[in-house]
Amino acid sequence: MDSVVQYISEVLSSKFDIPADFITPTTDFETLDLDSLVLVELAVILNKEYGVEIGDDELKEAQTIANTAALVLQKGAGVAA
Repeated sequence: MDSVVQYISEVLSSKFDIPADFITPTTDFETLDLDSLVLVELAVILNKEYGVEIGDDELKEAQTIANTAALVLQKGAGVAA
């Protein structure tokens, strides 16, 4: 799961200009000020990277990077936990 958490953190930092020191596995997306458009973009990125279908509504429910990583793995992403 750590590799998925790290990937999501890197995406948020590099593509959405969120300072890395604000990003932790348990920081919720609302605190990071991620709006629905960002969640849609993140869902598309995760779908392409891991080959799993995740909707922005699922990301909104997950609320954190750690929960999102768990969701990616639950959906059957082919990555080492």
